[in-house]
Amino acid sequence: MYFIAVLSAGDSGYPLEPWLMTPLNNATTQAEQTYNTAHTKTRSVVERCFGLLKSRFRCLDRSGGTLLYTPEKTCQLIVATAVLHNFCITRRLLAPVDDAVLSRDAEIQPSTQAVADMPQTATAVDIRRRLIQQF
Repeated sequence: MYFIAVLSAGDSGYPLEPWLMTPLNNATTQAEQTYNTAHTKTRSVVERCFGLLKSRFRCLDRSGGTLLYTPEKTCQLIVATAVLHNFCITRRLLAPVDDAVLSRDAEIQPSTQAVADMPQTATAVDIRRRLIQQF
């Protein structure tokens, strides 16, 4: 059995966690600035993917950010729509594109929430530091 560590990229409105990397507030070195740039690009790709899925499957865009189902059911719905989306791509079935959904979800807006007050675990800080040093 293989275990894969997955890191998520969250905006600055979320606390730094071992599984959720956030940008640095005050990037001073070139490596830190490179990390922040890569982080922003990664989040942009993810947000565009969410926008594309919500554009193709309007049922994903009706909640206004509130879970309509249990987290388990929500995960199943997201996986099912991703599988169906990939099936459509392989069959060359174009999605009706809703530019309003795509442009809204692709925008990366810095959060207004103060991150400095959020707790950061030593483990999460160490993981981010190692990412910055290695890449």
